[in-house]
Amino acid sequence: MMWIRDRLPAALLAALLGGVAQVAGAAPPAPLLSDAPGAAGPAGPGGPGSRSALTVIEGKVQRILITPYGEPNGVRLDTGTVVLLPPHLAARLARTVVVDDRVRALGQPAIGHVLRAQALINLVSGNAVDQPGNDAPAPPAPPPARAPLQQFTVRGVIDAVLYGPRNDANGVILTDGAIVYFRPDLVDAQLAPGQPFAATGIGTRAASGLAIEAISVLSQPTPTPTTTSQP
Repeated sequence: MMWIRDRLPAALLAALLGGVAQVAGAAPPAPLLSDAPGAAGPAGPGGPGSRSALTVIEGKVQRILITPYGEPNGVRLDTGTVVLLPPHLAARLARTVVVDDRVRALGQPAIGHVLRAQALINLVSGNAVDQPGNDAPAPPAPPPARAPLQQFTVRGVIDAVLYGPRNDANGVILTDGAIVYFRPDLVDAQLAPGQPFAATGIGTRAASGLAIEAISVLSQPTPTPTTTSQP
């Protein structure tokens, strides 16, 4: 894995590669924080609630997650964990992994079985998405051309709830794979997997699926089969 040694800072390299044989052997991934909103790890250096807490996880890519513009921003693993990447790393995600690839990720755990990753390695190809090491950072790539956003109405059942940095629910993944992002103030109920959900918003239907930014949310509609429609 010399390609990783050339790019990852020493601290990240040690956390990602040092001792991962235990992860690859048989040990289960380190547990993430509770699903309950507001859950937090113990305060203090090194605790799960600390910025310095890092976790290494491994799993098979179940789906690529996208923004309402159709741009990748993370992956969902077969373990149920959502791995989110910052924009400057997520831009390289589509060139690094595809569905069913096995990956290993390093980052800070958050509620809702979310990992905010600093590095992700494709264990099949050896390619990596990571922070630059000692080399000067490459100039930012020009922004990709974006297709016009369209309006969609989404109805279905919640499969996973997404949370923002302040532990507020700010999105859901439905059982059909559709992703709905929303401002926390649009939802007046606590969301959980298995609940019906409906929203209208603008977004994109891409090869990886449908993602919208909600304009209006009905958090507890009458249960109906999962459908998406375009007015």
